[in-house]
This record gives sequence, C-alpha cells and structure tokens, in this order.
Amino acid sequence: MNLLPIIEKEAVKKGLKRRFIIMAALLLAVSFGVGVIMLVPSYFLVMGNISKIEMNNSSIGIENKGEVEEMLNLPIEINSKLKFMQNIGANQLTIEVFSKIIKFVPEKVIIDSITFSRNEAYKEKNGILVLVSGTSVDRNSLISFSNSLEQSKDFTFVDVPVSSLTKDKNLPFSINIFIEN
Repeated sequence: MNLLPIIEKEAVKKGLKRRFIIMAALLLAVSFGVGVIMLVPSYFLVMGNISKIEMNNSSIGIENKGEVEEMLNLPIEINSKLKFMQNIGANQLTIEVFSKIIKFVPEKVIIDSITFSRNEAYKEKNGILVLVSGTSVDRNSLISFSNSLEQSKDFTFVDVPVSSLTKDKNLPFSINIFIEN
C-alpha cells in the first residue's frame, strides 16, 4: 500500500529520471575520458613515426635524382624498344605477326608465350620461326586452333607435335609456325 499522494509520486518519478539521466551522462563521459587516455600513447607513437617518415622522404628526394631522370627517359627507351620490335623480318612487323596468330585463338585456348626466331632454316626454307606455347581446356579447341592456323595463308608451315594431343583436358601445347621471307 502506497501512502504518498499523487503529486509527490510524480516528483519522486521525476527525481529518478533525473538521477538516471545524470548517471548515464556521467558513465558516458567517463568512458570517453578513458578512451581518450587509452589513445594518447598511440597518438604520440604515430606522430613520432610520421616525423621519421617525413625526414626519410626528404632525404630520399635528394639522393634519388637519378631515378627521377630515369623515369623521365622512360618514353625514349620505350620508343627505341618499339622500333626494335617492329623490325622482326624483311617486311613483317612483330605486331602484325602477333595479330595474325591471336585472331585465330579460340576462347578455350590460353597462350602463355610467343617466341620469335629470325633467319631460321625450317624444312629447307629461310624465314621466321614462331613458337606458340600455352594450354588448351580440351583437345577439340586445340585442334580447331591448329586447323585454323594451317588453313590461313599467312603461315607457310604449322606443326603441332603429337605429344600436345595426349591428354583430353588441360593440354599444354607448343605449336611451331613458320613464316617464309
């Protein structure tokens, strides 16, 4: 049985609500304060490391001027390498040979490498010997790739070793393609 009048009951409830809000705010403030105190050592460590990194970066900039010049000379170097790659044969450009081979590659054939050899003798003829290596998902894809290369008039000879056709799936292969000068 409660003997307090209604007005005093409401006053007690308001007092409890105020105490609860005050305690919650105090608990929140204390947790933020503890968090800030826990982060202070990390802050000083990070600031120390940042200053060390800035000092190292400023000294690196002075020492590595050769690397900057090397980067600036990179377009000239790339241009000279492109000119070298373009002159693979008498009238054959490397890019043309790449595109002639790649246009016949089916989706299930993955080419890992293409190797060029200039001035090679192959079946008593002189020209460019191209070795195409890779893997094929299945035998039919490799056969269709080799047949399309053989039917092309761009290549003089296309040889697929029988050892490339030994498996049914995931066939590693190497195809010799000869282009006569």
